Amino acid sequence: MKKLAAVLLSVLFAVPMFSAPRQMTFADNGFNGASLDRTEFKTISFAAKENDEKSFYGALPEYSDDSGRQNTCANVAGAIVLGYYDKDYDNLIENFTSTREIFGKIIYTPQTDAVLDVMARLYDDMKTNVTAGGTTVANFKSGFQTYVNEQGRNVSYTQVVSNQQLLSSRYKQSIDNGRPVVFFVSGYTVIATIALDAESGPEEYYEQYYVGNHTVVGYGYRTIRYYNAVGNLVKQLDLLTVATGNPASPLVYISLDDYTNLIDGYEIYIY
Repeated sequence: MKKLAAVLLSVLFAVPMFSAPRQMTFADNGFNGASLDRTEFKTISFAAKENDEKSFYGALPEYSDDSGRQNTCANVAGAIVLGYYDKDYDNLIENFTSTREIFGKIIYTPQTDAVLDVMARLYDDMKTNVTAGGTTVANFKSGFQTYVNEQGRNVSYTQVVSNQQLLSSRYKQSIDNGRPVVFFVSGYTVIATIALDAESGPEEYYEQYYVGNHTVVGYGYRTIRYYNAVGNLVKQLDLLTVATGNPASPLVYISLDDYTNLIDGYEIYIY
C-alpha cells in the first residue's frame, strides 16, 4: 500500500503544472497608440452617396499623457470617459471642470495637471505594467470602477463586442443614449474625420494601418454607401468615430475592415 502511495505521489509531482494563458495587454507601443505599418491612398468612383451617421454633440475630450509613463493608452481612455461624464458629475475629476458652454455649444476644457493626476491614479488602479506591458481588459474595468467608486459614483459595463465582432445595434443604442464605448483593438485602420467629404465622385482619401494593441473611446458611427450610375452598391464603409489619446490626431475614424481587429468593447455608464 505504501509503495502504491509512493507511486501515485511521484506521478502527481511529475505532471507539469501549467498556468492560465496570459491575458492580452493593451499598451502604447508607438505613435498613435501603436506602430504605423503603412499608408495607402484610396479612390472610390461613385455617382451617388448615402450617409448614416451620428456622434456625441461636442465629441469627446482630447486628452493625452505626456508624463513619460509607459503603456498608458488604457489609462488615457479612462480619463477621457471621466472627462465626458464630468460635465454631469463635476467631482469625477477633482479641481477641474471639463466643459464650458459657448453660444450653446459644448467645449471641452484643455487638460491640466488635474487630468494628468487622474491618469496617474488610473495607472495604479488598473495595474498597468504589473504583469506585462500595458493593461488587461479585466484590470481596466476593475481599476476604473475603483476610481469611480472613490469619487462617490457607480459604473456599469455593457458588452458591445462579442467574439471579436461589433454588436452594431447595441453600439448604436449606446451612442443614441450618450454613453461612450471603450474599444480594445489589435491592429486597426485609421481615416481622418476631415476626409470622405466628396459630394461627387471620386472619393479620395488615405488609410493608415497600425499594428499593436490599443485602447480607444467610441463616440459615434458612420456608414457610407457608394452607388454607381445604375444604382448598384459599389462600396460601403463602416466607421467608428473614436478618441485615440494621441495629441496629433485625437479624433479619427476607425474603419471596420478586414485589417481592424476588435478584441473587446464595453459601453461605460457612470451614475
